Amino acid sequence: MAELLKNIYNDTFFNQYCDALGTVLPSFDTNTFLGNVQNEFWENLELKQRMSKLAKATNEVLPNDLKEKLKAILKTIDILSAKGVRNQNLEYIFLADIISEYGHDDLETSIEAIEKITQFTSFEFAGRIFFERYPERMMLQMKKWAIHKDPNVRRYASEGCRPRLPWGMQLKQFVLDPSPIIPILDILKDDSSEYVRKSVANNINDISKNHPEIIIDLIKAWKGKSKNIDWVLKHGARTLLKKGNTEALSLFGTSPLSKFALSGFEIEEKQLKIGDTLNLFFALVNENDAASLFRVEYVIYFLKSNGGYSKKVFKISEMLLKPTTRYVFSKKHKIIELTTRKHYTGTHKIGVLVNGLESDLLDFDIGF
Repeated sequence: MAELLKNIYNDTFFNQYCDALGTVLPSFDTNTFLGNVQNEFWENLELKQRMSKLAKATNEVLPNDLKEKLKAILKTIDILSAKGVRNQNLEYIFLADIISEYGHDDLETSIEAIEKITQFTSFEFAGRIFFERYPERMMLQMKKWAIHKDPNVRRYASEGCRPRLPWGMQLKQFVLDPSPIIPILDILKDDSSEYVRKSVANNINDISKNHPEIIIDLIKAWKGKSKNIDWVLKHGARTLLKKGNTEALSLFGTSPLSKFALSGFEIEEKQLKIGDTLNLFFALVNENDAASLFRVEYVIYFLKSNGGYSKKVFKISEMLLKPTTRYVFSKKHKIIELTTRKHYTGTHKIGVLVNGLESDLLDFDIGF
């Protein structure tokens, strides 16, 4: 059985962290700190609860003055880095939470700490409150960070202002009007770091969910300038492509106007339970006079608890098909419970998507 993620807070972590705090804070007492953190409730706390506990206990031993507090956190990070703690670690993300909790009323003092901490651990979640309170000032700072020498800071310039960051607070002002984000993405779209470019693509994908026309215009303006930019645009347009947006599909060469014939679509088993595999088969013929690019996907309409359906698209392939040649496809889909998807007993539906065009649907049942 895999180790629980919350157990990153083990003896090794506490020995390392307490040693660093003791070096920075002369009055720090390890036994008192551990007693406050690892009390009778500790074992039952989940990951986020443990992070919150550590943030609160750490703040209690730090100086009250914000500037001195941030200075102590940065010194602690320097010591931990010198001891070999890797950058972009998960276990010290609670240090960012201290900044957002106690520094949100003083942005100018906090900015230096944000820049340093985001090189050590993720600040993308903790930083949302600063964008909510100081959107114009933060976006000016993001332009500066977009040309920072450290790729973690450059990535934060994009990731930090994503309108719909998963598991993070939505930045509603950017959901409504993402125009302040575009200049940041323009700077970063051909960044030397793939890590940064992926964030740019994810930001573009966020924007596309509310403003497809803005992303269509970006694709038209940026496409063809480099392979990296083309990848960013296509990955960023993935929701538009999955939704069958005709203009997005055409811009990437998979036009819904391309002629094709779909045949033999079937599923092997129609009565399934959790853990089973759904097997689907179909054949595709390009009916154009020349070789054409086809985006081939399948779509499942998952039954929801209220009797409605939740649509999910899964990519199979994007390939150049010769004319008149019959291509046979098979795909396996595992029916498993996920943190993002719960299956309900009853009839679900599955279909094939070719260049955004949906086939007739077939029913299958999931039982327990």
